[in-house]
Amino acid sequence: MALVNVAVDLASKGQRVLAVDFDLEAPGLDTFDLPGPRITTAGMIDFVSSYLSTGCAPHINDFVSESRGIGDNGGGLWIMPSGAHQDTYATTFTQVDWGTLYEHHDGFLLFEDLKEQWKTFIKPDYVLIDSRTGHTDIGGICTRQLPDAVVILFFPNAQNLRGLKRVVSDIRAESMEPRSKAIDLHFVMSNVPDLDDEDEILENSIASFKEDLAFKHDPMMIHRYDSLSLLNQVIFTKDRPRSRLSREYRALTSEIIRFNPEDRYGALDFIDTVGDERGRAGRIRRTSESRRLTPARIKEHVRKIEEHHSGDGEVLFRLGSWHMDEGQFEDAESLFNRAVDIGYGEPEVYLQRAYVRRGQDDRDGASVDAMQTLQAENASSLQIRRSLTLIKPDELKRFAGSPTVTSFAPDKRLLIALRLTRSKEEVEIAAALLRPLASDDRLSKEERERARHELVLVSIGRGSFVEALKAIRSGQPEVSKMNIEYAFNYGMALWGERGAVVPEPFARVVEIEESRPDSTPTPNYLQCMTVAYWVVGRRDEAVRSAQLAKQVMRSRGGWQFSCWRYRNVLAHTFVDDVDDILRLIEGVDKLAPLFMNRRGTVARTEDTPV
Repeated sequence: MALVNVAVDLASKGQRVLAVDFDLEAPGLDTFDLPGPRITTAGMIDFVSSYLSTGCAPHINDFVSESRGIGDNGGGLWIMPSGAHQDTYATTFTQVDWGTLYEHHDGFLLFEDLKEQWKTFIKPDYVLIDSRTGHTDIGGICTRQLPDAVVILFFPNAQNLRGLKRVVSDIRAESMEPRSKAIDLHFVMSNVPDLDDEDEILENSIASFKEDLAFKHDPMMIHRYDSLSLLNQVIFTKDRPRSRLSREYRALTSEIIRFNPEDRYGALDFIDTVGDERGRAGRIRRTSESRRLTPARIKEHVRKIEEHHSGDGEVLFRLGSWHMDEGQFEDAESLFNRAVDIGYGEPEVYLQRAYVRRGQDDRDGASVDAMQTLQAENASSLQIRRSLTLIKPDELKRFAGSPTVTSFAPDKRLLIALRLTRSKEEVEIAAALLRPLASDDRLSKEERERARHELVLVSIGRGSFVEALKAIRSGQPEVSKMNIEYAFNYGMALWGERGAVVPEPFARVVEIEESRPDSTPTPNYLQCMTVAYWVVGRRDEAVRSAQLAKQVMRSRGGWQFSCWRYRNVLAHTFVDDVDDILRLIEGVDKLAPLFMNRRGTVARTEDTPV
């Protein structure tokens, strides 16, 4: 049942799949509801019997049939049943002596020939073989000679554990000389009751299997599924794809394909998994216990993926991202270049190449790639925000002021405007972008509010105090109902427009601050509270806020918004601005904030209603 469900799932993913029924004592592949072959179709036992009779390996055309109608996107399913289930089946089966076949009739070469015929005439991406449970002569063919990987399905009881010990030991022995064939092992508990394990029965059983079979991480699990559909042998991945059982079989498919470098889906999954530190430490090792994935093995598998998918832009890009995470920037850039050259033009490939180039101190190249990301129609908000940090300020300023930007979606224009806060020229462009966005119905309510808030900031920063006051009043007309950000900005805009400090908005700021729970304030917040405390006459608190603002800024570094200039500044400039405010508080100098573009007296306060 697991084999059929995985086979159909693989075929639906565009893979060519051959399903082989080698459980000759208890066959059943032909009983599932799949188009052909029927119960009278010759299969594996007939193939072997014909060889013993003639001494020549027969052609597989007489023993393999296509299950038409199964598979999508070029995928398909072929079936090699156990044999023709007529009155002669049991006799034919008992007449085959498997030990004699191998010892005197070149049985090993027969099955090597069979593998070659499968490859030549069916060209499958996967061959799935249903094998007899336990340690048998036939089991050795299916678990050691033929496979690249073995799925060990077991019910977690003592009987199964006893039978599996030798089977697993023999499979692992294949990795030694002379064969040196590493076979992946996937451990899967099946038919597991979906009950509370309050007595830790299942937990203890799993622990015994892990210890005795020497695998470290919990096995996969396929639960018992109570459904009458099982009586009809429904193929869940085809007929009931949303069921839990179908999800568990699809998970098993993913486990199998992850270690096949030729499988595109598996290759992408492998890259994603080894690219995640947590996966590197746990998930990979859980999926393939016999292949201990050392860094050398991972590197070799990645090399094979690149070899098999050299014309696939997405795979090359994901490989480049993996090399980038490993700090191998030259390899990463080469793979990104190849992905772009063959037409993979997704925004993320340009963005990642921009990061690589910046890491190699190629800031011009990084800026060019970041601009490619910014201009991509399908770039996400996150990609746009990240690209904006990589574009050189002068290039972004020129671009934002060009007619091209007016054709961008409103949310993209908003993100660009939010980035333009470091110079007077940038602020002018930001204001032009923000003005229509504050009332653009294509933006969400939150986005429009963000645009309005930013318009207030850039308007104050460029000396357009009337515009700032109008924008604030359009959303929050009463000072007593303003939030802390708008109350402070309203006070600063009034200061700039009237040339004198109006206490009422700053009193509102202090009122809100004192009603808030303790928090970890930013340097900008502390700087603003310094001004607010000073205006309302609480000098000592103003000085304490100023000193703390400088201390936090020095420890943090980087850029910070300064309410003294109303634009983002570097740490040392921010500290200078706070020192200016301290001189104002101490009365050493008569200063006005620098966004007013003038020095003048600020001693006068104005109590005119606001």
